[in-house]
Amino acid sequence: MAVPEGVTKLVSESGNNFHAKVARWMQSDGWHVSVSPYYLDQTQNKPREIDLVAEKLWPVLDTFNRPIGDVAVRLFIECKFVPSNSYSVFWFTDKDMEAAEKLICSQKPFRPDNTYTKKHHYLARSNRVAKLFTTKTDRSTENDPYYKALTQVLNAMVSMRGRPASVPAPKKRATRTMALLEFPLVVCSSFQQTYGVDFYANSTPEKIANNFQLEIQYAYLDRNGTQRDEHLLLDFVEFSQLNAFVESIGNDAEIAAYLAGTN
Repeated sequence: MAVPEGVTKLVSESGNNFHAKVARWMQSDGWHVSVSPYYLDQTQNKPREIDLVAEKLWPVLDTFNRPIGDVAVRLFIECKFVPSNSYSVFWFTDKDMEAAEKLICSQKPFRPDNTYTKKHHYLARSNRVAKLFTTKTDRSTENDPYYKALTQVLNAMVSMRGRPASVPAPKKRATRTMALLEFPLVVCSSFQQTYGVDFYANSTPEKIANNFQLEIQYAYLDRNGTQRDEHLLLDFVEFSQLNAFVESIGNDAEIAAYLAGTN
């Protein structure tokens, strides 16, 4: 029996289909992927879900090139299918590099004023960040699809971060997590209809061609009910550039593994 055209269209245009596409890509790249895990939203005491949590290990070697532990990387991922008729604009400004370095150094073994820390992708990739955004279909900030995506991923990260890595141990050796790096990101199906403008100047909108970060001051209640206020960076990644992003994360992990091995 032939599949109705409407069903085929529903699958191809569904956010669930893109969700699965990103999960398959991460899995094929060697990541341990949890699909739609639930967590407790501390602010409203309600169960919620995030699209994906992906984890991977990088070995920490001693001076004799023997593995003594691992750097675990955890990605909190929201998958954003962008319809071809949807236009988005992000307002960009200079990145707070001092705050970015403090954010990096909050995850050991990175240290301030260190040459290797400067190579972290938060500092090395771009000195510009998005601060605001809107879409063609926006009715209010709460209904903006990007607002929903970043809220989901940030809430999930602050609720779930710090947990032991669930990646299976490498064959023939035990794993000991010596550092845990955690990153929130939104993977977009396309940047084709995504534009950027300058926040502090009248500028002509230009197409966004490369992965970028959104800078945010995030106030929330932690797991202990304590009020927190953090400076955070959230990566926006185009699916076709996912490989480049993962490569930059791998470089961060290799640097962390080197620093952990020399402590």
